[in-house]
Amino acid sequence: MNGANASPHLRRKVRRKRRVIIDQRLRQLIPTIPALVAELFLLDQLMARNIELLEWAAIHVVISLVLFAWAKWIGRRIRRNQLAWYLFVATAGLGPIGPFAALATGLFLLAFHRDWFDFNAWYQSLFPTETRSRVTDLYESLLRRQRAQGGSKAGVESFADILSGSDSAKKRLAIGLLTRHFRPGFSLALKLALTDSDPSVRTQAATAVATIEGRFLARAQILQRKARERPKSFGRRYRLARHYDDYAFTGLLDTERERDNRIRALASYEEALKVKPRETGIWLAIGRLLVRERRYDAAASWFMVAEARGLLTPDMILWNLEALFRLGRYDKLREAIATHKDVFKTAKKLPPQVSDVIGLWTSGSLKREAA
Repeated sequence: MNGANASPHLRRKVRRKRRVIIDQRLRQLIPTIPALVAELFLLDQLMARNIELLEWAAIHVVISLVLFAWAKWIGRRIRRNQLAWYLFVATAGLGPIGPFAALATGLFLLAFHRDWFDFNAWYQSLFPTETRSRVTDLYESLLRRQRAQGGSKAGVESFADILSGSDSAKKRLAIGLLTRHFRPGFSLALKLALTDSDPSVRTQAATAVATIEGRFLARAQILQRKARERPKSFGRRYRLARHYDDYAFTGLLDTERERDNRIRALASYEEALKVKPRETGIWLAIGRLLVRERRYDAAASWFMVAEARGLLTPDMILWNLEALFRLGRYDKLREAIATHKDVFKTAKKLPPQVSDVIGLWTSGSLKREAA
């Protein structure tokens, strides 16, 4: 893993650690040359028939035991003594080839150590917490501006623009911010990073998804425990249901996990509804989940009950119209629009496209009546 994009503090830390590891590797290779010379001398004496095979084997065992003792001794002083153990095993099994292979391995490790980057330092560079820079300040201000505007659409578009660019350093910084301040609305931008052409960006995005999923599970366990402690607490039941609901359609979790989240959200909303039977927000959430689960008949029946109890809100009417349309009950849909047309006129913050669709259905109903 390359640490070229890490902060100066992390680079200095990595350089110090590299020097320590290089020193440790060199110390482990101290007996390599003597072992190689001894094994080559033994092999030469055996080939010249100056010693018998049993004598060669006995001396070879002695050399192997000396290397074993060295590996044990150096292991008490160096935590990572793999090279010393490799030298012992290779020499015991391969004779003079063993020390040569250990020496070559050690030299290759030293030659390529400049591309080595400690995993912990790399992970810290993905999600920096203390390091400040002009770029960090820029994106932190972007996040604050998005929060001030309310909603996540502007922030998602800004992050998507960054992740669609060509600057990998900025992309990694944006992913770090998305991860630390994650909300379900940011999932589209994060999924964009998972398909990036830069492997380092894809790796960080995958790590971010795993981090977010871990946080989700940990938070779910806490909320479940609190809900069990006070089963009649509306707030605790609602927060648990909302937590599952928020992660039910992100696209970051696997299909079965999201399906399970929707089922748990519905069950938790129903438990909360037992505490406050006339809470319109819960009625809307259950109906919305039923529609998104494609249980259109159940959703239409649910909103019918809500209307009978006088709990219907403009948002519920819209989701009911969606369910009726999906069921092909166009007469019922026109009837619902005609019944609640005054509600749509007075409704605040109604999306323009929704107003246009309702206008089309209303004009269609008037034409049918005139005919």
